[in-house]
Amino acid sequence: MQLFKAQRATASSIAALLMSTGAMLSPALADAGSKPIPEGHAPAGVMVDHMHKAGEFMVGYRYSYSRMAGDTLTGTDTAPEHDILHDACQNPKVAGHEHCMMKQSKMTMQMHMLDLMYAPTNWLTFMVMPQWMTMDMTMSPVEDPMHMGEGGEHGMHMGSHAHGTDGFGDTTFGALIQLSDGPGYHLHTGLMFSAPTGSTSEKGSSGALTHYMMQLGSGTWDFLPSLTYTGRADRFSWGGQVSGIIRMEDENNRGYALGNVFQATAWGSYRLTDWLSASLRVLHTKQGEITGTLDHTGTGMSPPDLPSNYGGRFWDVGFGLNMVVPEGALKGHRLSVEWAEPVRDDVNGFQQERDGTLYVNWSKAF
Repeated sequence: MQLFKAQRATASSIAALLMSTGAMLSPALADAGSKPIPEGHAPAGVMVDHMHKAGEFMVGYRYSYSRMAGDTLTGTDTAPEHDILHDACQNPKVAGHEHCMMKQSKMTMQMHMLDLMYAPTNWLTFMVMPQWMTMDMTMSPVEDPMHMGEGGEHGMHMGSHAHGTDGFGDTTFGALIQLSDGPGYHLHTGLMFSAPTGSTSEKGSSGALTHYMMQLGSGTWDFLPSLTYTGRADRFSWGGQVSGIIRMEDENNRGYALGNVFQATAWGSYRLTDWLSASLRVLHTKQGEITGTLDHTGTGMSPPDLPSNYGGRFWDVGFGLNMVVPEGALKGHRLSVEWAEPVRDDVNGFQQERDGTLYVNWSKAF
């Protein structure tokens, strides 16, 4: 909860500013008639961004692909191999190896999510979102040129290797509640929850539990609050959202809890044609360290084994396209894509830098 105290006043100020902006620009609102418009939804990487009319049902599919590759960072700086070897796996709270024998050289994560929405009234929309996760990681030996001699390089005897996990992830469900709605603007809050349906018992080739980041779920019941504003005038649309993840339990059945998360994002879109719009988005994410310790025999072998090497502060810029069929037999079918490019990573401990995330969404309302 401490992660969110400093953001409460900020969220209220953002909401007030956005509503004022919408009120000023609403006279320029274009009449889109009964045709769906491409910028009617937020960029693909934004969730719980829109509500539905009374009696309306929506089915959708969300896909995301993210990758980490390149240098290992400590804070915002590239970590030398010597520091990874001697410092990245040392933690007084964790009993493990004195040195890091391996490091992460690449990781990919794919999410497949079913997006189901139903609105019994204009001011209330229910949602449920089950998901399937697939994660792959490649590890390589830590090489320390300062300590090469008769024994060769530290960790080289272990060799590079890859491992992966896949299965059902956590299930998100809850409601979106309208707070205000007028010509050219809309404001709603999201009261969502995450059920721990994803496994925290995934193991590596050695038979030991694998890294925290390779587990399929958090293992805890989580609360996902959000506040979302959207506005539109003529061919322009814009929006902002503040959201978070609050762990509702001190630890899961494996003895740890992932860090709380706070996110703030804002975007603008322009309708290029009746069926296509382009968007630009900025995103800031803040995540706390993991609390507790995963009990497995590989603890301390590599940076992802340590709870102190998780969380941080991250900045991204997103570039997206939203498409919708405005009329005909396929009227209302939506497809959106967005690429989120990392701008800055300020990590806790030692972590590999991010390479970016691709989002692809399809949806249809009935």
